[in-house]
Amino acid sequence: MKKMLSILSASVLSAAALSASANFIPEQNAAAGNWNYLPEGYSASDDIFLYTDFEDGLSGWQSRGEGTKVAVTKDEAESGSQSAAVTGRTAAWNGISYDLSKVCKAGNVLDVSVKVKQNTGSDVKFKLTVQYGSGNDAEYDTFLQLTAASDTWETMFATDYTLKDGLSPQLYIETDTDSCDFYVDEIVVSKTPGAKQPPVYKLGDVDGDGTISALDLSLAKHGAISGFADNTQKKMADVDYSGTVDQTDIEWFYKYLLGEVTEFPEPVIPPKAEMRTISEYTPVCEAELKSLDYNILNSNAGTQYGEVKKEYYRSKAANKDKPYNILLPANYDPSKEYPVLYILHGYYENEDRMMITGNNNEAMKTKELVGNLISQGKAVDMIVVSPFVFTSATMNGPSGMDNQSNAAYDAFVDDIVDSLMPHIESKYSVATGRENTAVTGFSMGGRESLQIGMKYADKFGYVGAACPAPGVSGSFKWNSEEEAPSLVYITAGTADDVVGTSIPEGYHKNFDNNNVPNIWQVVQNGHHGDDSIRTHLYNFVQYVFKA
Repeated sequence: MKKMLSILSASVLSAAALSASANFIPEQNAAAGNWNYLPEGYSASDDIFLYTDFEDGLSGWQSRGEGTKVAVTKDEAESGSQSAAVTGRTAAWNGISYDLSKVCKAGNVLDVSVKVKQNTGSDVKFKLTVQYGSGNDAEYDTFLQLTAASDTWETMFATDYTLKDGLSPQLYIETDTDSCDFYVDEIVVSKTPGAKQPPVYKLGDVDGDGTISALDLSLAKHGAISGFADNTQKKMADVDYSGTVDQTDIEWFYKYLLGEVTEFPEPVIPPKAEMRTISEYTPVCEAELKSLDYNILNSNAGTQYGEVKKEYYRSKAANKDKPYNILLPANYDPSKEYPVLYILHGYYENEDRMMITGNNNEAMKTKELVGNLISQGKAVDMIVVSPFVFTSATMNGPSGMDNQSNAAYDAFVDDIVDSLMPHIESKYSVATGRENTAVTGFSMGGRESLQIGMKYADKFGYVGAACPAPGVSGSFKWNSEEEAPSLVYITAGTADDVVGTSIPEGYHKNFDNNNVPNIWQVVQNGHHGDDSIRTHLYNFVQYVFKA
């Protein structure tokens, strides 16, 4: 083996060794619906990112525009027995949309096929458009227009469309000037044949080009000596999954390239690309930071909202059952897995504060805020949990702002991990992992969310705090960017007469002083209450689960 290593180290790899490189066909990213109804020319072996025939429901497609309704119907169908009807449109841009970030990545080169039908008696021009971002900063890219005759199914087909790097790209079907009802069916988003795609990593494929070759060996050797370009490359080079890239990994590369082995040693846990780091993701979110759009709090006809339920979990720390409110997404499907956002209340408050009851016993409107953002394609489907934070075996609530009560709030830092999260994950269909878990809070809840984020960054990928209370303890940093959450977001209000702006700004500066990227937002005329909280949630809900 030593003789062989010395020869190969001199880069004298034979043609046979190079031809032993293994071609890697990426797994299909997403495929919904019945494959029997695939359009002509497609098969299950194609690189299909999205396929929807509406035989099993809307499958993530949503209405676009207030009053617009999208529903499965049997009135029309291009194939199978159902399609999606788009009705109630009052403007040409109203239509049906899908969040492509669920199935594609920036840089993917796509073919898009959509069947459309309208029954107006006249020709109607349809458009395929992708919206990047939201609000006044949104960018719109119309990449196909088709004039469709009445009373017949027409095919909209675009090829070689490159998905741009933008927040929550929304593919939507609209018209040029008409606001008529229409139907859609057989929607396929697939990889353009021969297109250059972003890296699709597998173990040993260090450069992510889909092939394990001598170049991957070279990158592994260089990384073992001088460090890797990013953590994903390091994970792909660690073929024996020991946690480090060393001589043992290099020897396995040689064996593989020479054809002595056809796979790497067991156990092999399939690695995946990392979330964007806090340095990478923070500026993306900061560019989208906005003031509250109060229309987001309205209950809109045609928009489906989730259901709020009060449940209980057994707290190990308190040795008793504690309540929480849970907001399930509209059309909650136990066969799917959803990310979870935990929202924590402040001093003297309870589980209803952040979900149901706002200032002066008015409705908090969290259900509407979250539901509208999801419906508009600005947020992903998620489960939202608002627990009773106070955690004590001897007290049912704070006796005052004293040390004993403070300790009961701080006890929730461990209680959420030890008791609440396992309960939620056992009872509901939850996507686990830090990339699927977020926490934020108001006032004392903001203090606890910051402490949770610093202590359990391996479990929470997104951390927020609205008007956080004083007393946060911790280092205000992590050992590395890979260990840090992808987002830290702190909000304060200029009219806050409880913590002011100075306490939250102090936390912001603590992160700054430790060179930890974070978003700092000051809400003009924002109080220690709903206006600051809602502004914070309006942005945070759009940021989470997208790094």
